[in-house]
Amino acid sequence: MNSPSTDPLPVMPAVLLLEDNAPYRALLTEMLTLAGFDVSAAPDGRRVAEVLAEKRIDLVITDVVMPERDGIETLTALHYSHPRLPLLVISGDLPLNMHLYLTIAEKLGAARVLAKPFKMEALVAAAREAIAASNPAAAPAAGDP
Repeated sequence: MNSPSTDPLPVMPAVLLLEDNAPYRALLTEMLTLAGFDVSAAPDGRRVAEVLAEKRIDLVITDVVMPERDGIETLTALHYSHPRLPLLVISGDLPLNMHLYLTIAEKLGAARVLAKPFKMEALVAAAREAIAASNPAAAPAAGDP
């Protein structure tokens, strides 16, 4: 029996990935694509409004510490401009800063937070859960399998 994190996706959800580390951004893009997501990627949050105007996005995954426009600034702006859009926040800064940033992200409304390093399966599961939680109409009714 498949778990919700490994079931095939009925449609290809669109994800905007914001990560300043180019090799890590490429790895995350590849892993999310293999898991059934349509991934658009950028090195920071500067072009988020542009991307959201151009295409449908179901989830934003953002690193916290990035040049130009960081994850907290992006999260705050999206909370007001797109309040129903789920955000998954990742961070791998110094341990003390990382936990502080992730706590702030949770308080600002992030659907999920993950500390780097994390297993790719955890990222995929968190992405699927965040998308499902943001779309109650797609969730199974109480008592459904």
